Amino acid sequence: MFERVTDDEERGQVGIGTLIVFIAMVLVAAIAAGVLINTAGLLQSQAEATGQESTAQVSNVVQIDSATGDVAEPDDHGTFEGDLDIIVGDEHSEEITDVDITYPDGAGSTDTDASEDPEHTVDNVDMSEDDNEVTIEIDGSDNTNLDDDLDFETTIEVTEANINSDDEVIIDLVGEEDDSVDVEVLSLQTDHHVESASLMVSLGPGSDPVDLSAATFEFVGDQTERGTVEELDDLDIEELENGDTYDTSTDFDPVLESDTQLVIDLELRGDDDFSPIQSGENAEFLITTADGSQTVELLMAPSTLTESSAVTL
Repeated sequence: MFERVTDDEERGQVGIGTLIVFIAMVLVAAIAAGVLINTAGLLQSQAEATGQESTAQVSNVVQIDSATGDVAEPDDHGTFEGDLDIIVGDEHSEEITDVDITYPDGAGSTDTDASEDPEHTVDNVDMSEDDNEVTIEIDGSDNTNLDDDLDFETTIEVTEANINSDDEVIIDLVGEEDDSVDVEVLSLQTDHHVESASLMVSLGPGSDPVDLSAATFEFVGDQTERGTVEELDDLDIEELENGDTYDTSTDFDPVLESDTQLVIDLELRGDDDFSPIQSGENAEFLITTADGSQTVELLMAPSTLTESSAVTL
């Protein structure tokens, strides 16, 4: 029924073209497998890095345990007992005869009418090459005969922080010989206000150590200021144990450990970075670590500030 082949020379054969195609398919499959393995490894590495970064942002948190502020008495609004000296450059060798004093009133606008309270006088000093100073004394007396001949502008805020030991505020001027001097005395504090704040900080649960010298701080009040402890003049970091601060001690390393607390001190006098907090008002303080973790604290002054003392913010 069936034919039986007994010839040993008759056998199956594969052509050279088929063999080449087969080998090529094997190579392509091997290359594809290698690409898939490399891609999988890359994706895994990226996922691990993203996970570590996300974990750091969530876990490496600085928490603010408490915030207190020091209350200051109102300043004498618009009145400066002493001499306000304007130092003029060498090109100002001529006499400056009139200086216009402006200051914001209690409502925050600028009042240039010397007949309104607070009143002031201007004492003029002849300029010479040897004595390039104009002395302006604001002493509460009335003088409405101010000429507005000059239009060069500069701004100074008169507070205790920038009055020197001789009760003088120094203003440096630049400009041409015929330029004028327009000094603006900014508003002093008319009510009790918070002039400094101390924030006790520690690590959040499970956090790794955080270097506060690498963190960025942001204060949002009357104006917004942002920077590191190195960049901000009115911010300092203090160690509780021995009182060392970042500004005064070169050996102090402001790193938060699991068993330590540090104090962030803020000066709110308005002469450099941060503005005072009035009664019933608030400011926002933000800490951003090098990992990107953020902590926000609302510094809110009580609605009534009646005496110089410490208050909880």
